[in-house]
This record gives sequence, C-alpha cells and structure tokens, in this order.
Amino acid sequence: MKRTIIFIFAMVMFASVSFADGVPTKNNTNATKTIAAPSFDDDNFLLPDGYFNINYNLGWSVGQMNSYINTASYRGFSIDGRKFINDNFTVGGYMSWTGFYEKFERKTYQVDNSTTVTGVGTNTYYNFNIGMNVHYYPLKNGVIRPYIGVNLGPTWQTLSTQLGRFYIEDRSWQFMVAPELGVFIPFGAGSDIGINTGVRYNLVSFKNTTFGFDHGITYMQWFVGVTMEY
Repeated sequence: MKRTIIFIFAMVMFASVSFADGVPTKNNTNATKTIAAPSFDDDNFLLPDGYFNINYNLGWSVGQMNSYINTASYRGFSIDGRKFINDNFTVGGYMSWTGFYEKFERKTYQVDNSTTVTGVGTNTYYNFNIGMNVHYYPLKNGVIRPYIGVNLGPTWQTLSTQLGRFYIEDRSWQFMVAPELGVFIPFGAGSDIGINTGVRYNLVSFKNTTFGFDHGITYMQWFVGVTMEY
C-alpha cells in the first residue's frame, strides 16, 4: 500500500511539471521569431508611373502654310498617355485634331494662266493624328517637371480651296512628326493633378504644288490642359 501511494504521488508530480505552462514540453521551443519590415526605395516610392494629358491647342501657320492660311487656329485638341520606362524617359501614344480656316474678300483670282474666277475665297485645312510619343523628364520628382519630347505617326488631312463656284480638294494619309517642349505644374505639393503647357512644332510630309506646297505643311501650337498622374 505504501509503495502504491508513493507511485501515484510520483506520477502526479511528473504530470504537474510536464504541463505547468499549459503547453507540452516537446513543442515549447522558446525561440524568438523576427518579422522583416517591408522595404521601400525612398528615392522612387510614390513617384508617378506615368501621365495622362488632355490639352487645348492654339495653332498658327509657319513657312509655306503661312502663305496658304495666315490666320490662327482656335480649333484643336490633343490627348496622350505616357508611361515611364526608367527614371526619366516615357513612351506612350497620342491623338490630336486641328483645323485651320481663312476667308478672303470678294475679288477676281487668277487660277492659272488662262483662267480667272471672281468671288469670295476660302482655304481650309483639317487633320487628325494618331501615333506614339517619347519624352524625357530631367526633373521627375521636382516641384515643376519640364520635359522635351516628340510625337510621330500617320495623319489624315483635308485641304480645300473654294473661289466662288470653283472648288478643289485634296484628302490623303501623310506622315507627321511633332517635337515639343513643355512643363507639368502640379496644383500643390503631393498633388497628382496639375497644368500641362508648352509649345509644339508640327511637320506634315506633304507635297502638292496645286496648293503651293513642296516642302511640307508646317505650323506651331501652344497647348494648355490638365495632367493626371497614375
């Protein structure tokens, strides 16, 4: 009987020691686990992936285009998106539309060596462009962000001249290249919306001596609009 009591007492003490912390001894490793904190690139975190621009374009003719239409164009817009491929360069796509129009007083016009026409004259030029763009931003994280770039791609254009009842028109696909210089100005510190403004030179590879073009169609544009970062 005495041996039985001693055996029971020993088993109770063993069980008490084994489960004193409520966790089986074989699973209680007392090891400290460290969770690594997420790391960020302090220089590039929160910088934009790209820009989306909506612009109003004011144009004026230069070169031979100035002889064809010598009035400003108040009809123009452009939309483009840009994606950073590294710290300073973006690539993207664009779309734009431009219209020029000039009306001449009623008089007699010399059409060719043997033909004259009397009446009111008008010259019009419209184009629709779609293509790609490349831009360089030297100050990607600056307070203001200047850039230089170029747009290029096909353009669908229409030229027309009307002198009284005499009317001629040319419609064709051409190639256009348009270098530009601009700046993005955020509305405030940390804002992802701001003003986009700059100047653009447009060159269309077009030759038609009937309309007086043998060196292409050229015109300048001042653009202003809204930029959204993404």
